[in-house]
Amino acid sequence: MTDSHTDAIAKVETSENPWSRDFLEDPYSLYARLRDKGPVVWLSSVGVWGVFRDADVREVITDWKTFGSAGGGGISNYYREKPWREPSVIFEVDPPDHTPKRAILTRILSPMALTKLRARLEAQADILADEVIRKGRFDAITEFAKPFPLKVVPDAVGLPEEGRENLLAYGAFVRRGRAHNWQQGWSKEDLDEAERVVDWVTGMCNRGSLAPNSFGSQIYDAADAGEINEHEANMLVRSFLTAGVETTMHSIGNTLFNLAINPEQGRDICSDPSLVKQAFDETLRFDSPVHVIVRNTMQDMEFRGIRLGQYDKVVAFIASANRDPLRWPNPDRYDLHRKPAGHIGFGTGIHGCVGQMVARMEASALLGAFFKRAASFELDGTPVRHLVGARGYASLPLTVKAKT
Repeated sequence: MTDSHTDAIAKVETSENPWSRDFLEDPYSLYARLRDKGPVVWLSSVGVWGVFRDADVREVITDWKTFGSAGGGGISNYYREKPWREPSVIFEVDPPDHTPKRAILTRILSPMALTKLRARLEAQADILADEVIRKGRFDAITEFAKPFPLKVVPDAVGLPEEGRENLLAYGAFVRRGRAHNWQQGWSKEDLDEAERVVDWVTGMCNRGSLAPNSFGSQIYDAADAGEINEHEANMLVRSFLTAGVETTMHSIGNTLFNLAINPEQGRDICSDPSLVKQAFDETLRFDSPVHVIVRNTMQDMEFRGIRLGQYDKVVAFIASANRDPLRWPNPDRYDLHRKPAGHIGFGTGIHGCVGQMVARMEASALLGAFFKRAASFELDGTPVRHLVGARGYASLPLTVKAKT
């Protein structure tokens, strides 16, 4: 961090740390306090700037010329320290390098390809929903939300079946590697395991590991056409493969949790499964698994009257923006019947989640299959919070009664 923050105009500072364990269970009360402090807040505990209001967050994550992505997707600053693994060629890069990779993924995820994928998703969702409905009591994470994205996304990318749990381990290491002073918190065993997981993912993303005619093989077709090189193709498959598994799992789990603790809304969706899309989007607004998008300032500048230095970290708290009362009425209420269009749970702008259509299709297929069969459902035990990485649950015990 440069010392430019000492000259900041109308500087607002806090020692509270949104990543500390004190706030993991309920970060939203802290977000409300920080929204009230001002448009830009210096988070002294981790040495970054934070923006918490909807309008400010949107500007930071969409103005890529001013707030760039190449400094890394977390607090760890690639301009000032070596990243733990090679940065993403799609998420941690800006135009012009970003443009051809994004175009390749957009082309692969064509309407025709998504239509074919939807049929496979729905067939797999029917199988899984039948299983948990038949059991009557099940863990909505380990038996439902987790196995589905580990099956359908890797299948579509063309990954072999064996070892897919490594994708979740890789995602956890990515998030840990973005943390403040991450090196101080990793043991030798952590470093060795991270290296093993990266080697596995890299190997699985090689051309020879991928099934013919899969999304992954189509990325290598782009390399053969000269749009990217072979190494970039491997990295792009990596990003495609690992970006949506953990977050989709937690989005589905969070949807079931919020409907379960709001039983009237749970009854509504069992009666009308067409509400699934709305419920999923309200979850992304109300309690998204991803809470931040991180950028670096590309030059010395002022933002909202605050002086920022070149390559300073600016953390845009999208989960706070999605509860900003200036944007959303009754923002701290989960409301199945709200129209949550415009939330930024998937980000927005050129770096908006490229796989969001796949994630929506997964959620619609799996939750839709469940609610078509469920007459009622409820919590049957104490949920266990997932405390590393994306926000969600490690365990979510439910009971369900089938429709007759």
